[in-house]
Parts: sequence; structure tokens; C-alpha cells
Amino acid sequence: MPALVSVVVPVFNGMPHLEDLVSSLTSQTYENLEIVFSEGGGSDGSLDYLKTLNDPRIRFIEQPLGTSAAQNWTKATQAGTGEFIKLVCQDDLLAPEAIEKQVNDLEQHPKAVMAIAQRDIVDAKGKLLYSRRGCQKLEDGAMDGAAALKTAYLQGTNVFGEPLAVLFRKAPLLAAMPWTDDNPLVLDLSCYEKVAPQGHIVVRRESIGAFRVSTSSWSTRLAKEQLAQFILWQHQYEDHHEVTKSQSKQAKRNVRIQTLLRRGAYSWLRIRGNFKSESHHPHERDLGI
Repeated sequence: MPALVSVVVPVFNGMPHLEDLVSSLTSQTYENLEIVFSEGGGSDGSLDYLKTLNDPRIRFIEQPLGTSAAQNWTKATQAGTGEFIKLVCQDDLLAPEAIEKQVNDLEQHPKAVMAIAQRDIVDAKGKLLYSRRGCQKLEDGAMDGAAALKTAYLQGTNVFGEPLAVLFRKAPLLAAMPWTDDNPLVLDLSCYEKVAPQGHIVVRRESIGAFRVSTSSWSTRLAKEQLAQFILWQHQYEDHHEVTKSQSKQAKRNVRIQTLLRRGAYSWLRIRGNFKSESHHPHERDLGI
């Protein structure tokens, strides 16, 4: 029997994109799945929609009104019972073979605690904007998790990608709980920082899904705040890891370059109208250009 994979989805006012995500999850070629939705107290009908789903692999849990994003991510993660766990945000998409490929990556590398991959970026209507983003300066195959984390520090960006691009082994992920939003725009990277050093990671330089930019996405309006929060994360990294002066200068230079690229991309997409969405979400995510 193939290993059970838990796909966990924190939800808060997830319509209309939640329906597309559900379709992409139920169409996975990897069949031994449980799909857990954690509804965080929204008011747009997401819970009513989830109650209509008739798939034995799907279940949902409810969180009280006022549950934070990090709390909902944590509750969703802890609800997963599979050997592997993938957290996917409500407006993202997975390619049909995404889970099958990443399970294979982890099974071929028993010392790996995470499998990561590239992803596409699509607009609010699902139109492709950028292909195969992420995994900057990382090579295909297994590598030391701590080394990958240092690459993120030096490159000034989250080279691991959003959670849709990551498949975790359950035990290392649960050991890193809870997700924390003290520095909310690096919520995902703050978790990877605790998981990756526990072993190796496996890199797949191939897109396995799509990150959607829309009015319900994180950070489409917050490049300046992203810069401040990533610099704070870099400072915290320096407090716990040996870094040379030249590496520190490189890291600070690269994070500002990444910010300029994001600002340019945000402006171009806004002019084109690619951010327009029928629903609104109060949290922000990183475009990750």
C-alpha cells in the first residue's frame, strides 16, 4: 500500500478559487490521499461549499472566529495523519502528478525531510504569467537542508517557495510546529528554517503547480514591508549562524535586488489588471519573483 499523504488546506474566505483548488487535488494521480480543510471562521460561503463535497478522501474541521492565519495553518497541519504532509493555500493549484513526483523524491532519499520544486505563477483568472519560478541557485537532487537555508539567506528570497511547492515528512514538520506569524510575510520560510536543518532536502527543478496572484494573494501590495521583514529574518539568521562580512553584504544587496524585481512585477501586473479577483482575503503572500 502506498504511503498516505495528507494535503491540508487552511481556508478563510476562499471563494471563488477554492473550487479550482479542490478540482486539482481530487485529480491527483497519487491516490492514497487524505484532504483536510481547516475553515478559519470566514463568511463568504467557503464552509457551505466544503460541506457539499462528496469524496471519501475529504474531511474538514472548523476553527472559531478570530483564528489567525498561523493558528489555522498549525491546526490544519496537525490534523494530517499521513506519512507525508503538504500544505496548500486556498487559491493555489497542483499539477496532476505533483504529489506522485514528490513522494517518489522523498522515498528515493530516505534522509530527506522535505521535497521542494518550482512552480508557475498565474493571475486571478488562471492565466500563466511566469513559469518555473523558485529554487534559485539550487541544483536538482538531494542536498543538505542547512545549506539550502543559507542559500535563501544569501539570495535574499525564499528559494524553497510557497508551501504548495513543498512536501514534508510528517515527523520533522510536526516537530517544528507551530507555524508563527511574528514575521508574517516570511511565515513559510520561518517554518522551513526549523525543518530543513533536520536532514536533507530534495530539489526538483520542474514546476509542480501554480501560485495565484490576485486580490486574495499575500504581498501583491506590500513590497516595502516584505523587504523589512526579510531583512529582519536575515538578521535573525545571522544571530544563529556563522556568516562572514562579505556574505552579509551579499545577502543585503540581493534582498534589495529582489525587492526591486517584485515592485516592477507588481506594477506591471496591476497595470494589466491581473490582480482583479472576485473575493478578498485579509492576509498577504509573497509573489516570489
